[in-house]
Amino acid sequence: MALFIEKNSKFGEASVTIIGITREIYGRPQYVLVSADVPEGGLKFPGLTFRAPLSGKETLEDSARAMFEEQTGLEIEQMLGLRAIVPTRSRHNNQWIFRNVFLGVVGDADKRNTPSKNRGVYIAEPGQGIAPKEDYVISLANSRERVPLQWVKSDNQIIARIATDILYNFNWEKLSTDWYRKIPCVGAPPQTQSTERPLCCGLAVASMMLIYRPNENEDLHVILLKRKGDEYPGYAGGKIETPDFEDSQNIDPISCCAKEGSEEFGFLIQPRALICCAVTPLDMPGNDSGKYYNSIINYSFVAEPTNPREVEKALRNPEKCLEGKMEAYAVESLDAHRDRIFRRHLRMPDMPFIGEQFFRTSPGDKISLTQIVSSGLK
Repeated sequence: MALFIEKNSKFGEASVTIIGITREIYGRPQYVLVSADVPEGGLKFPGLTFRAPLSGKETLEDSARAMFEEQTGLEIEQMLGLRAIVPTRSRHNNQWIFRNVFLGVVGDADKRNTPSKNRGVYIAEPGQGIAPKEDYVISLANSRERVPLQWVKSDNQIIARIATDILYNFNWEKLSTDWYRKIPCVGAPPQTQSTERPLCCGLAVASMMLIYRPNENEDLHVILLKRKGDEYPGYAGGKIETPDFEDSQNIDPISCCAKEGSEEFGFLIQPRALICCAVTPLDMPGNDSGKYYNSIINYSFVAEPTNPREVEKALRNPEKCLEGKMEAYAVESLDAHRDRIFRRHLRMPDMPFIGEQFFRTSPGDKISLTQIVSSGLK
């Protein structure tokens, strides 16, 4: 059955941004920009809206690559993954959005198609565009043409800083960097009836795998939540909200994980690390990108309870602690949880793939929360 979700300005959206770096075009480390499709002009990093994946084997990284190649006409030689998540505001309607910043290496510029919407394609040097000062970039394949680096929106400065830091800390022989680590991306089966994939943004949500050690003699356990009316339990989580008020507390993936998790479990929880970013394609009735999201973008964390005594109290008295829409806790060992993942007995279609990613990496390989980068926008 198809699943669709109407847009709501109360909640954050998720988009893609691609830092395309190159050393081949002009023989030195540089990055790629395009002209924005607005009358007032300006430059930007490629991306923003994207087409949702066509299958569960594709991820948001595949969508990001397609958008870069469509907007620039350049081919990405190698995608190097999702590196940062930047909360900011849309230039179109001030909507709260999360820019998923991907990294890719651009190879031979001779392999070039026509950019979409006749965009101009430009090459910038590391250090350019990181502050409101006079900078000039060159037009691809016409280096004598220099244009002012005027951003269509100032948050591109944050991406330029990330691009500069990466280029200053990039190993061109291995095509790798440890400035920001690669955030795993996973896909989920499309909840769609149509194969059409209009350009749009996704609904930004956060979820968590809550791990808990009952006592010193036992291994870690996972605590799931069973919602009323659902067949299977699942991970806690919820939509990330727009920071419209000074007391807003659910305004980025980390704060959403902490707040939504604490409310749903009935005791305080703390996110420890990021597991992955999951994408679930959604149906869009009438392909209406103005009314519906094209996907759910789920930032999934590993989390732990703040106070184990609170957990013991809640497990003894679930009816007094659980949020109203919840029916019960489901507590199981890590081995039992692996069995559940094998059977796909979890509430949402992306949850088995998030669980698989949790077990695929060691605790030291989980992603630091510092890769969710503030833009300074409110």
